[in-house]
Amino acid sequence: MLRTFFLLLALLVLIAIVLVMTGLVNLNRDNDGSLSVSTSDVEVGTTTTNVQLPAVRMEDRKVEVPALVIQGEDKAEAPAPAPANPAPATAEPANKQ
Repeated sequence: MLRTFFLLLALLVLIAIVLVMTGLVNLNRDNDGSLSVSTSDVEVGTTTTNVQLPAVRMEDRKVEVPALVIQGEDKAEAPAPAPANPAPATAEPANKQ
């Protein structure tokens, strides 16, 4: 219980240090010794701007593919395409007895 309290206290001190270091919170000491705290304004919202996005296009195109030629046959056939999601290979033991 006490360990959790000290952990939370250390976390709060760390957050305070980060806020001061980044400039979101400014600690100012006056001549009379008083301390004043000023915070920066933070605006959250959206804006519209032009950005470049990559475009993906599908197109049909004729390309050369490897072909298997078998001697003594009249025609050559292209190999069958690989499946889109092949099943994972299973490892078999080297020596089956």
